[in-house]
Amino acid sequence: MDTKQLQKQEAIKRLKILQDKFGLMETVTKEFEKKDTLYYSEYFNRNMQGILYWVSNKKSLSKIVKEFEEKHKALVYHAILVPTVFGNTFNLLYVTEEKKEWQEDKEQLKEGLPLVYVVNLDDPVCSEFGGIQIGSANGGITRLS
Repeated sequence: MDTKQLQKQEAIKRLKILQDKFGLMETVTKEFEKKDTLYYSEYFNRNMQGILYWVSNKKSLSKIVKEFEEKHKALVYHAILVPTVFGNTFNLLYVTEEKKEWQEDKEQLKEGLPLVYVVNLDDPVCSEFGGIQIGSANGGITRLS
């Protein structure tokens, strides 16, 4: 089995963690598994967060995901679009090519502390790898910090 197929299997495991621990809608996992449909959760305000959309609905977001996956040999399985004091951010949850990191990545995800690539949409120079804290919201997930 090639690396991309293994990454997809790993991504499905992580989506199931998001389902079980954070209430992510099962549809997100099923459509990713069957049709490679990638969803993102969007934060509008305190009362409206975790709203799910297809990444393919926005060409600019699809382009960001594609470029990230190609550059870093990663597979994005979910994302969170959220405004911050530093600008609008698109937080990519992904599976790296490094299989030896997968178990630890899953453990951190179970704790709600995934490593992500944060794309700053307003100031791309400020984009970076890092950890965020996530929580459940309306069938999607949200970034808490």
